[in-house]
Amino acid sequence: MKRIILWIAAAVLLISGAGCSGEIVPEEENRLGAYGGAEEEEREVLPARAYISMIFYESMDTNPLTATNRENHELLKLVYSPLIRLNGALEAEYVLAESVTVEGTEATVVLKEGLKFSDGSAVTAADAAASIKTIQSTPDSPYYSRLENIQSCRAADERTLTIRLREEDVDFINCLDIPVMQEDGTAGCGPYQFSESGGEQILVPNPHYFTQPQIAEIRLMSPSGEKERQNMFSVGLLDVYFTTAESEQVFVSGKTYRMQTYPGDNLLYLGINCGSGLLAQPEFRGLLSALTDREKLVENVLLGQAEASAYPFQPSWYKAAGLQQGSGMTDAEKEAAAEALGLRFADNILQDGGGNQIRFTLLVSNAGEVHRDAAQAVADSFALYGIKINLLVVSREEYQTKLAEGGYELYLGEVKTGRTLNTALYTTGSAINYGGFSSAELEEAAAGYRQGTLTLEDYAGVFDRYTPVIPLAYRQGVLYVSEDIGTFQSTGSWAVYGDITKLTTKEMEIGK
Repeated sequence: MKRIILWIAAAVLLISGAGCSGEIVPEEENRLGAYGGAEEEEREVLPARAYISMIFYESMDTNPLTATNRENHELLKLVYSPLIRLNGALEAEYVLAESVTVEGTEATVVLKEGLKFSDGSAVTAADAAASIKTIQSTPDSPYYSRLENIQSCRAADERTLTIRLREEDVDFINCLDIPVMQEDGTAGCGPYQFSESGGEQILVPNPHYFTQPQIAEIRLMSPSGEKERQNMFSVGLLDVYFTTAESEQVFVSGKTYRMQTYPGDNLLYLGINCGSGLLAQPEFRGLLSALTDREKLVENVLLGQAEASAYPFQPSWYKAAGLQQGSGMTDAEKEAAAEALGLRFADNILQDGGGNQIRFTLLVSNAGEVHRDAAQAVADSFALYGIKINLLVVSREEYQTKLAEGGYELYLGEVKTGRTLNTALYTTGSAINYGGFSSAELEEAAAGYRQGTLTLEDYAGVFDRYTPVIPLAYRQGVLYVSEDIGTFQSTGSWAVYGDITKLTTKEMEIGK
């Protein structure tokens, strides 16, 4: 009840202060100022706050290994630390683990010395093994798919965890960004621990953590729905708000705030029926990829909240740092590629040998505005080269039916690619290889990369020769933050909130 009264009071103040029109005129646009003849407004400096507020739902699953609610999933990472964490560049940073070695199908994780849970008990390899087994026995766990390559795991001693993999994977370390909780108990080993204040659940620093957070208290809010969540952020009862890559929401707030993007695992791509006419030729599929303007798609449709990618892995992936992705072809190279296929550019229209314009139908679901706009952007980029694209916008149900039946030429799709090289889009027998693409060489190249015998650049070269799909961009999530809170550091795809110990609040200057 206390929260509701505070929220109503803050909302009334916000509405009464905005005026009848509800429009706030920026100071630089109001040439006379609020009072035409008034002297310069006095300013007051408010000290930095010792607390911030975030979302957490006590009524939902609060187990860090199984919670599927996104807000709980993210906040629990502040209470239960992982073995490793991926930073914004998708590099592994050691947290509880001191070292991870992977040799063939054997992985060894050594924990740091002196680790303790918030109740003072030791963090052991047995706790880590129990956490892995809990995830493996819970298919609905958000971490379940990351551990599917684990055949078995056991604690060799107090600090050593031994893992046997089903298949070799040099990037297996990326899958170890899983929280660790007690084998028998619920105490956490993260920078914060649960506590109470005035009958309300809060987070306070865990005295046993490596580094003490600079923010002394995190107040937990439980908005009833999307509208209340936005209102709470707008009036200052909530300091942090995020939307995922899957969200199409445009956030509106009555206060000033800062936006941060964080990497997502959602790949937006153009699927291809590789058994249909020209599309059956890998050289033509490669030409289509070269003609795709990914940067305009990111800028105009995805509003900068994505990162263009010509390959089915994160463009910021540390192992791809030296790879020139999507460098494309020159106009002369494009013309030469077309001629090699028996095609030609005439009056900037791509034609076949009979002088007919090249055209395709692009299937897209009407379930999301972003997908429809992205499909149109792809069509527009092809139109610049005289390729006619007819959009076929259908219901979600019809979209899935057509994909399953192969009733398409091109389709606009989105898929989570995970933390290691994901080949499901083109692997023979995969449930989402809708076009039935098959290439032993490409699958061998992917296996060679996972085994460490090929570099990512080697794999990309083979991918370019076949182009089974046309990757477009990785959609990013957005973090909205109150202006008096500093930047969230190392905001990577493991934790939206990043390394919370580095977060600070700032002084704020206001008018008297």
